[in-house]
Amino acid sequence: MNIKNILISVSLLAVVACGQNDNANPLRGTNFVSDERGVNIVLTFANDEMRVNGRVVNLYNGTYELNGDKISFGPIASTMMMGPLNEMEIEQDYFKFLETVQTYTLTDEGKLTLENADGRTIVFQQVDAESEPVIKEITVVDEM
Repeated sequence: MNIKNILISVSLLAVVACGQNDNANPLRGTNFVSDERGVNIVLTFANDEMRVNGRVVNLYNGTYELNGDKISFGPIASTMMMGPLNEMEIEQDYFKFLETVQTYTLTDEGKLTLENADGRTIVFQQVDAESEPVIKEITVVDEM
């Protein structure tokens, strides 16, 4: 392959990458809170990559993918602090729910609804970044 073809290929890749910016990902850089049975669930979508993080009882993070109104979440890593039993149960239920989420809707009013194949939903309300702390990535260290 000659230099001209390489430059054309790189230019096309750059154009495609720019075209998949914020317009293709309306969740990028947004923060949400849900009141799930009296427990606040914080969900933040990173501004510069396809990552999520948040807090229920514990801090958590993971990855996600979008394709139109389809969304899927990758494995979730979380800290392992104890809390009230009902909050811990809601947190575990939420993490299991994220594994099954298939679609999302986002209204102009900032209401984010995640839904799985069984029709179960969790509804979040968009909040300013200052309303809830943005949580940095959690590194999971294997214990020996």
